[in-house]
Amino acid sequence: MVSTKITSLLTAIFVAVVVLGASSTARATAEVDIMQDSSTKDSDVQQGTQVVIKAPPLVIEGPSTEKTTVSGLSSDGKVRVEITSSNPAINEVMSIDIKFRDSSGGSLKQHANYDIIAIQNGEEILSLSGAHVHDGHGTHNTTPLTSDDSVDIRVILLGFGLPDDQNNWTGPAGEILYFNVVPEFGTIAVMILAAAITSIIIISAKSRFGTIYRF
Repeated sequence: MVSTKITSLLTAIFVAVVVLGASSTARATAEVDIMQDSSTKDSDVQQGTQVVIKAPPLVIEGPSTEKTTVSGLSSDGKVRVEITSSNPAINEVMSIDIKFRDSSGGSLKQHANYDIIAIQNGEEILSLSGAHVHDGHGTHNTTPLTSDDSVDIRVILLGFGLPDDQNNWTGPAGEILYFNVVPEFGTIAVMILAAAITSIIIISAKSRFGTIYRF
């Protein structure tokens, strides 16, 4: 009888964790969709002499136990930006690994120029303008996070070419790509696991007490 109850509790824990994991991914997708929907309403925004074209919907891969990978295409479909970051954790620095690829072959695009901004709960945790990566691969670190909530990342494509030869840069320029990184398990999942473990301990203790009482 007791073993059956424990088995049922463990099954419930497993189902809850799976559902919460799925809901985290779904929430990330929904947040990206909302941002993309709003971007289509002002898809051509004049900023000085530059037209900003918002990026198409992103493909979310993950999250995993330690890292999350998100990727997105430029509006012309020629550039794929991939971001692999550590999952948000309170008081920890979040590492952001960024790659610029040719979408047709997957090779890294050299001399990528871009701005990158990361925001958590309305606060900038990373802001870098005029970044340049020679081999199309860069790494950035945020300031220590104040919570384990999701992080929004914006990458503004400035063009491809040598940093001192801006007149000859090629590719998308002024295009904004949005990314969202969500931790795998939130506070609710931890609370469910703690409550379930406590219940198992209480049931086991009652079982032992009942056995001693009968003897």
